[in-house]
Amino acid sequence: MAKIAILTNFMDFIPGYSLTGIVKDQVIMLLRQGHKVNLFVNDQYNMKSGVPVSEEEITKFGGDPANYEMIAKIPFQKLTDYKSIVNLTPEDKGIIDATKNMLVAELHDTDFVFTHDFVFTGWFMIYGQGCRLASPKLPNVRGWYHWIHSMPSAMSDWWRIKQYGPNHKLVYPNYTDRIQVAEQYHGVADDVRVIPHIKDIRTWFDFHPDTCRFIDKYPKVLSADVVQLLPASVDRLESKRVKEVCKIIKGIKDQGRSVCLVIANQWATGRQQKEDVDKYRLDAVRDGLIDQEELIFTSDFESPKFDVGIPQRMIRELFLCSNLFVFPTREESFGLVVPEAALSGCFLVLNRSLQMQREVSGNEALFFDFGSCHQVHTVDNPDRYYAQIGFIIAGRMKENESIKTRTFARQTYNMDNLYNKYYMPVMSEARYVK
Repeated sequence: MAKIAILTNFMDFIPGYSLTGIVKDQVIMLLRQGHKVNLFVNDQYNMKSGVPVSEEEITKFGGDPANYEMIAKIPFQKLTDYKSIVNLTPEDKGIIDATKNMLVAELHDTDFVFTHDFVFTGWFMIYGQGCRLASPKLPNVRGWYHWIHSMPSAMSDWWRIKQYGPNHKLVYPNYTDRIQVAEQYHGVADDVRVIPHIKDIRTWFDFHPDTCRFIDKYPKVLSADVVQLLPASVDRLESKRVKEVCKIIKGIKDQGRSVCLVIANQWATGRQQKEDVDKYRLDAVRDGLIDQEELIFTSDFESPKFDVGIPQRMIRELFLCSNLFVFPTREESFGLVVPEAALSGCFLVLNRSLQMQREVSGNEALFFDFGSCHQVHTVDNPDRYYAQIGFIIAGRMKENESIKTRTFARQTYNMDNLYNKYYMPVMSEARYVK
C-alpha cells in the first residue's frame, strides 16, 4: 500500500476546530485501508494539548497504529496573514527554504502528499511555497493534493496551480464550485479534484469497538438503502413476528431497494435456542433474503461472546444506523423498542391490531393490521399481504425527506464509500499520469 504524508500547521489539538476533525477522519480512513500515514505538524506543537489522532482511535476504527507517525517538523514562524508573495522578507524566504529542505529530506520515499490550506490561505502561504520548491526534487511523489477548505475569491498572487507542477491538484469538497476554484487558480477544471469531506456515523457518534467490528463484518449496515434493527429474545421470536418482518423486508427488496435486517437476539445460549434461530434463518433464506448479508442474527457475531445478547450501547448504535422499524408484535405492555427506534430517527411501522401501540407512539406511525393477543386478523394470501406492505413502506420512505437525507448521509459520507469512490480513483490515476 502507499505511503502518504499529510501536511498541516497544527500547533495544538483543538477539538472544536473543523480542520482537526477533517484531518483525523482522513488519517483513520487511510489507515483502515492499509496505507502508511505520516501526519506533519508544527515543530513547536504543544503535546500537552493532546494528539490529533490517538493509537486507541486508530485501533478502534480498524487501523494499525504501527503504520502511523506524527512528525513535528513544519518550521515554526509567527502566524502572519501574508497578502502577496512579492512582499516576503528574508526571514520569510528562510522559512520557505527550511520547509523545502525538510520536505525533500522527509518525503523522499512518499507516494502521495496531502496538504490542508497550504496553497490557499495567507497564513500558510510560505509552507505552500516550500512545497512548490520541494516538488521537483521529489520524483517519487506521484501526486500532490492540496485541500482548499473555503471558497477562494480574492485572486491572491500565489494562486497559480500550474506553477506547482503537473502532478499537483487542487481538492475541493463540492462540484458546484469546481470551475470557480479552477479559475481563481488560473487553471482549468482538470486541475481540481472533488472529494467530499468524511462524516462517518461511526466516528461522529463515537461507536464502540464492538459495533465497529460488527459493521466491518456486515457492511450492509452502512450501505443498504433500508436498514432495520429488531431486538428480540430467542424465546420471543414468534411473538415478535420475526418471520413476518422478514417477509416485509423481502417485499421492500423486491422494489429494488438494498436491505439489511439485524435481529438482536438474546439468550441464544443452548442447542435448542440455536436450532430455533436456524429455523427462522432458513425460512428467511427460502423467502429470498441472503443470510449474513441481508439477514443477520447478532448471536452469530463473535460467538459465544454475544450469545447472551449484545450490550445496550451496541443496540443504540445499530439503531442509529437504521432507518426503518417494523414492529408487528403480538403482545406488549409498553414496548421500549418503539421510543428507542423513534429517538433514533427510524420510520415506524406498527401493529394497528394492538391498540397500545398507538398510545406508545403518540399515534405517529404507519399502521397495519397484523393481529394480536386481543384481535384476530386473517388474510387469504399472507405472502402477498406482506409483500404489499413492503411495497407501501418503500414508497412512503421515498416520500420522507428526513429519512432520505439520513440515509444519503449514512451511505455517502462514510469513510469506506468515500475512499472507494474518490480517494482510490484519484490516487490510481496518479500512478499512470505524470
